[in-house]
Amino acid sequence: MAGRYGCLSRAQLSVEYLHTNSTTHEFLFGALAELLDNSRDAQAKRCSVYTVRDDTLRAGRILCFLDDGEGMDPDEAADIIKFGNSSKRAAENNLIGQYGNGLKSGSMRIGKDLILFTKRGSTMTCLFMSRSFHEKERLKEVIVPLPSWDANTKRPLVRTPAEEERRQLEIDIILKHSPFRTERDLLDQFSAINTPSGTLVMIYNLRLLDSGQPELDLTSCPTDIRLSDDGDDMERLPLEKKSFRSYSSILYCNPRMKIYIQGCRVISRRLQQCLYKPRAYNFSSKRFKTRSEQDAARAEQQAKLAEEKARELEEAARVAVAQMGLVVTASKEARAAVRQAQTIAADARSEANLLSKIVQSKQKALKHPKTLTFTFGFNLNSRGQDGMFVYNCSRLIKMYERTGVQLDGSNRCQGVVGEMRCFVFLRCVAHVDGVSTGIVDIPYVVLEPTHNKQDFADAKEYRHLLKAMGEHLFQYWKDTGIESQGVDKFWESFGYAPGMRWDLPASDDPKFIRKRAMQLLSEVQCEKCLKWRTIPFSVKNIGKDFPPDWTCSMNTDPARNK
Repeated sequence: MAGRYGCLSRAQLSVEYLHTNSTTHEFLFGALAELLDNSRDAQAKRCSVYTVRDDTLRAGRILCFLDDGEGMDPDEAADIIKFGNSSKRAAENNLIGQYGNGLKSGSMRIGKDLILFTKRGSTMTCLFMSRSFHEKERLKEVIVPLPSWDANTKRPLVRTPAEEERRQLEIDIILKHSPFRTERDLLDQFSAINTPSGTLVMIYNLRLLDSGQPELDLTSCPTDIRLSDDGDDMERLPLEKKSFRSYSSILYCNPRMKIYIQGCRVISRRLQQCLYKPRAYNFSSKRFKTRSEQDAARAEQQAKLAEEKARELEEAARVAVAQMGLVVTASKEARAAVRQAQTIAADARSEANLLSKIVQSKQKALKHPKTLTFTFGFNLNSRGQDGMFVYNCSRLIKMYERTGVQLDGSNRCQGVVGEMRCFVFLRCVAHVDGVSTGIVDIPYVVLEPTHNKQDFADAKEYRHLLKAMGEHLFQYWKDTGIESQGVDKFWESFGYAPGMRWDLPASDDPKFIRKRAMQLLSEVQCEKCLKWRTIPFSVKNIGKDFPPDWTCSMNTDPARNK
């Protein structure tokens, strides 16, 4: 087939696409999160985000992401160069990456140049994707050097003189256009990966604002990465929209990877520790089926191809048996060839039957409604910042999404928190610094995100989701009876003066602080097992930051660890 079309023109990847592709990330922290997503999908237990000073580079810093995940061998690293290709794309898995684009689009949104070091098994591989290199050399197509070494001997993985010549050219390019000046310097970077496998991503020549200052503020807070103040009303932004530490603390609603920013552990948070009067509502709908229909159609096509292949192999096996029957004394090799043909045909038939059952299962699932659970509650600590946080496969997609009567300008349903669960997911919620949100954790089979993970591809079904949440939100408001007892009176009892602006903070009078704290759960995540543990209420714990290395053994009430 390739020979037949060999004379035809092929699409080429222009170097300008590296920039064009990155512009999909309007929210800069969304680009940084792409790197965390890759570490999480690689089963990393830890990912460290930190900076290295280098005054010879634009913005004077290198932004680094180091994880202890599975790493990549040279072939897997080469797959990074393929835009849009991902081995993770399957509706039934819960991996975040699905498009094969996150590393490229995210890193090129953060800076102009990327160098990646990865280790797996007995191999070490370096990947260099640099827009600066292409601009200086005036190249039009994307060229990505990809040298590899033996992890034990540190010798290049080459077998022929041609491969050695190519490797030397790759090394020359990297040393000329990267912060490293010798091959020894390059190899030294692998020492940062002090586990059997892992990956180090370094991004440099970071982007600048029109004012000339870096987009990312890497110096003002020694334990955080923040958005630079561009004078665009930054003070009124919620903290997680300007602090990467706050944003990453709610990025995953079932955190299983420890995140460190500038050497300091990120303390994960979840919403239920600030919910007052929580209540759950079940919601079933057959509307969320676009992705399921697409997935079923792909499965049907795969099953059809597998059936055709099985029939061809079965026919070939029958022909082989018939031909052997015509020979009076078949040779040992001929009998072995027939048995092999029969085995291959039997395996193909088993695979075809399995795919057929999968198709039947997926088609049957299309007829069943998706069952979701909405949970709502009041945020007593910061009623002015509310809205829905929408997750996909545990990864934050949308935040502060207001819905229903929250949009009509009245005080009804203001300060109310909502959560949605799909029946295939555990309850997952998040909370940051008193900001209340509703949480929706949606699997790929219900709604599919856009490739920048900041929105959903099917806008119509997403609007249906928000409408349903809005309707249940209003029902919750009525069920709590807050309006009948008086909205102002309710909030006044927790320290909000009548008639005060809705976005102003609650009173810091100790009696109100204590009263709000008494209504809420106090939870801490164990540093070892990552399970959430409830802490008995104590006045001493109000406003307290528990240590990052808190473990279950430190709970003053061990019975709550069950």
